[in-house]
Amino acid sequence: MNTLKDKVEAFNQLITNDKTVPAMELFYNDEVELQENEANTTTGKQNCIAREKFLLGKFDLALVITKQAIDEINQVVFSEYEMTITDKGNQKVMHRTEISVQQWEKGLVKKEKFYYNEAKPL
Repeated sequence: MNTLKDKVEAFNQLITNDKTVPAMELFYNDEVELQENEANTTTGKQNCIAREKFLLGKFDLALVITKQAIDEINQVVFSEYEMTITDKGNQKVMHRTEISVQQWEKGLVKKEKFYYNEAKPL
């Protein structure tokens, strides 16, 4: 697992199998910066993991990666996800397409930003 492509494939395997938190634990830099659309940035691996655990306590997510581009030279990964989101409170099922842009450094995600519109009911 020496190339960026190898690391991204391992990351993808985890997140598409409902193991987002373990993926973050393995592949996020300790000082990672995570941003959702234009919201305030969450900084630090532990803060990002705590936020993700909070969200996963409210929602179940199913992800499918539909497109992905890996730039080994610049260490940037662009991913498009189709997401099915189920609200645990009322069982409302929603759909969203989301884009992730990751900046990797020394084998870990240094920055990640997500771009998406509001989830729509299925």
